[in-house]
Amino acid sequence: MSTSDKLVMQCGQCDLPIMAEAFYCSDCGNQFRCKNCGEILQPGANNCMACGTPVTAKQAPNLVNTFKLRENKEERIYEIQFTNEVGKEIKEVIADLLKNKNTLINNMADTSYTTSKLTSISEKENLAQIAELTSNSGQAELPNQQSSTQVASINDYPHINDLEIKLNCKENEWLLLFAFYFSNYGVNTFTKDVVWQVYKDKRKTETRFKNLGTNWKTLFKKYIATVKDNEFRFTSAGLQKVKSLLHLNEANEKSKSSFTRKTGSSAQSRPNTLRSIPVSRKVVANSIVPNEFDVYQNSYKESLESFFRQKNPGNGNPNRIVTIAYYITKINHQEYFTEGNIDYAYRILNLGGKPAHLKQIIINLKNERIWFQKILDQSIAGWKLTRQAEIYVEEKLPIRN
Repeated sequence: MSTSDKLVMQCGQCDLPIMAEAFYCSDCGNQFRCKNCGEILQPGANNCMACGTPVTAKQAPNLVNTFKLRENKEERIYEIQFTNEVGKEIKEVIADLLKNKNTLINNMADTSYTTSKLTSISEKENLAQIAELTSNSGQAELPNQQSSTQVASINDYPHINDLEIKLNCKENEWLLLFAFYFSNYGVNTFTKDVVWQVYKDKRKTETRFKNLGTNWKTLFKKYIATVKDNEFRFTSAGLQKVKSLLHLNEANEKSKSSFTRKTGSSAQSRPNTLRSIPVSRKVVANSIVPNEFDVYQNSYKESLESFFRQKNPGNGNPNRIVTIAYYITKINHQEYFTEGNIDYAYRILNLGGKPAHLKQIIINLKNERIWFQKILDQSIAGWKLTRQAEIYVEEKLPIRN
């Protein structure tokens, strides 16, 4: 008997001819006969009508789904094709990719993002979880998507490129701010890689790079928490800290405005009186009470003595004071420094030539070199380091003869 005589019918799934003695279609794998009794199966049957043996599960056609990702500006296009079966395995990976890309888009105004189109002819339930991540508008939806009220409040924050102009922060606070912007304003999680890269792009100097790991670790004490390996989230204290930093400039402006109104009204109330000349009352260093702080080395930082020796500010009091102030606020991570801190450092380092009028020197450095900024809170007698002072210590010291 020739081969053509053995062809009895076509496969009900792919329409290819099937030989009489065949149990399965050689092309699509569709079961044609009962494996137990050999009876021909009815199309679509779940069990053999002769002996009741269950029919082997039919294999779904090798359908292809396409995932496309596109970015504008320096055109970058990704295209991934996979079957339904593969889609079951990689749906979580794609979901994470959509989540991370959506976070970056919300924080980078010059980037446009088109999400994937997942198409399939059958068994779309295999990819249901991925499909739920895409909205009709083509943008990825996150589980913690913000309400319209939250979105409106985001407009109150300055653009990330304006932060260095508006704010004067410590280096670990800059890390916190960058994490805030690249976590969809604290709504989503973020990774260390993204935050560190932004920090390097915007803040990197040799000294800062050396202290980057130390500054990052200090955030875990209160402000951020680990979700899983290389994924982190904000704590409530961290969100509160960031919002206080971002609105500090607004508070400063209100304070200046209030001061202007008070002085203006005071001058108008005494139009015919001579302006009194304020008497300068210099604070003698010996009358300052030393204010101790941590000057010793630990796993996160070097000692004051080591840092001071490395920077070698010389014998001039301005360079000595700004070097000590930098150590206190940037390496020791104090919110501010006081005259008592400087006095204590002079004693610990056993420096000669301690200035007799320490506070006046600090005020002069504030006015002439713009190195320091007075704390506005009247209950705190402290100073903050300005950006100019940071750059001076990081780039101009040590002094080279």
